[in-house]
Amino acid sequence: MRDIRLAWRNIWRNKRRTMLTAASIFLAIFLALIVRSLQIGWFDHLTDIVVQSYTGHIQVHKKGYWDDRDINNSMVYNDSVAGVVKATDNVDKIVPRLEYFALSSFGKQTKGVMLAGTDPGKENALTKLSAKVVKGRYLEAKGNGILVSQGLASFLGLKTGDTLVLLGQGFHGVSAAGKYPVIGLVHFPSPVLDNQMVYMNLGTAQEFFNAEDRITSLSITLKNPDKINTTQADLKSKIDAGKFEIMRWDEMMIEVVQQLKVKTAGGKIIIAILYMIVGFGVFGTVIMMTNERTREFGVIVSVGMQKSKLAIILVLEMIMIGLTGLVSGVASAIPIMLYFKINPIHIWGSMAQAFISYGIEPLMPLALKPDFIVTNVVTVLIIVSVTCIYPVRRIFKLKVAEALHK
Repeated sequence: MRDIRLAWRNIWRNKRRTMLTAASIFLAIFLALIVRSLQIGWFDHLTDIVVQSYTGHIQVHKKGYWDDRDINNSMVYNDSVAGVVKATDNVDKIVPRLEYFALSSFGKQTKGVMLAGTDPGKENALTKLSAKVVKGRYLEAKGNGILVSQGLASFLGLKTGDTLVLLGQGFHGVSAAGKYPVIGLVHFPSPVLDNQMVYMNLGTAQEFFNAEDRITSLSITLKNPDKINTTQADLKSKIDAGKFEIMRWDEMMIEVVQQLKVKTAGGKIIIAILYMIVGFGVFGTVIMMTNERTREFGVIVSVGMQKSKLAIILVLEMIMIGLTGLVSGVASAIPIMLYFKINPIHIWGSMAQAFISYGIEPLMPLALKPDFIVTNVVTVLIIVSVTCIYPVRRIFKLKVAEALHK
């Protein structure tokens, strides 16, 4: 305790030097936490969009379907398949879908569309599709009413209450044709989706494509997304891998993941450069402090203090300065991260339009997770510890006679 008290008094003998060193550490940890929080928050935001808008955390489909998304690569969906999936630990929700292309026609206008047959209740639990309805009402479990994306309806000149004609090719080449009343219009931020989507309940879609009891994919959401690899392995052990594929969302959306990794890597480089600058700054301060106090060290050793004892006190001084900067930096960053986690930053202008064009809500939320906070704190402590090597070596190599004449 006496060494700690002595070290604490020593660091405040030169307040300016102590404050400058602590401020550099404060700035490093503060900026590193904010930058990392933005990166992780952005990654989690995009992950949620991909998972909640389409794929789910995991998808089950017939082997080969993801490479050739043809209706003939659909699979039979029954209680046994659903039961196996539902009984798997960590599985939260499942959404069966039958998706394929068709030709839509209204009046003199025609356009190719993506027709999605789904369970209305389960679909809404995953994608919040009912919240995207801008006119009319949401899908019903029974009946042949359909939802049409707003951009497609505008192109065709459709409104709620009109009847849309759909033509296509069903299972095993059977002709598919039908007339369906438009009960609602839905709007998607992404122009790609907004200009081509048609939704109907799963039974109606199976009837249209003559694909009774068949689906093209089964989307699965998890209670704990961090256990996605374990859950995937569990599903593979229960479902015949020769007939079915069990794929994670990042295996299906490879391009999205690669873009995220590039952006994350760039952020890590920025943080590494920041820490290098701070490391050199702290090291420079340590050199200056050691040189200024050489005579002091010589006097202390000459009156009987052991060099090892002096080295311990000096290390304690550096640790105290480091902890002062660390604690203040973390304490300042956490409220900011928490606030912008609850209230994401809204992006405006051309950047917002770029986000929307990819179907991404123009928001920039921050993340607040203990793991990256601990990682950055440990990194700074390591930097401070490494800088202690120089003064400790100088003390053990100290020649009292030379030090006293400085």
